[in-house]
Amino acid sequence: MTFSRLFAARAVGALLLLCSAAAGADAFGAMPGLWSTTYQIDGNAAPAGAQPHWHCADETADPWLEYAQLRVPQGYSCKRVSFNRTLSSLKWRLECSGPSSFVNEGSLVFDTPKHYTGEVSISGNLMDYPIQTTIKLEGKRKAACTSPSD
Repeated sequence: MTFSRLFAARAVGALLLLCSAAAGADAFGAMPGLWSTTYQIDGNAAPAGAQPHWHCADETADPWLEYAQLRVPQGYSCKRVSFNRTLSSLKWRLECSGPSSFVNEGSLVFDTPKHYTGEVSISGNLMDYPIQTTIKLEGKRKAACTSPSD
């Protein structure tokens, strides 16, 4: 895996986790429970042995935290340029600065309450080298969560 792909994979892990952009208290169409998310970077399948990301989504929590899982990596500052939410989709654009600057744009679309697909695009500079990476995501609800600590 090249350095830029490794950075992209880690950036996605961190950035797919940012801010609670409150979109109101209206319902969101995804089911709570145990979710598995797989990633495909720049059209390449995850490396052999790569594990999906597992997390429990709480029905009362903010969908930005539960499904988009956006977080600002340590040492960076990100500005929310746009955030849109519907009953079955999330869409965002973040402009981030820190040791390097980059833009994170993405969307998730729930075709059922138990399944979504999405795409995240990261572009900018890393250590004065340009980076342009696209990550495709697929999330599947696998089961109910058994306790709050799941």
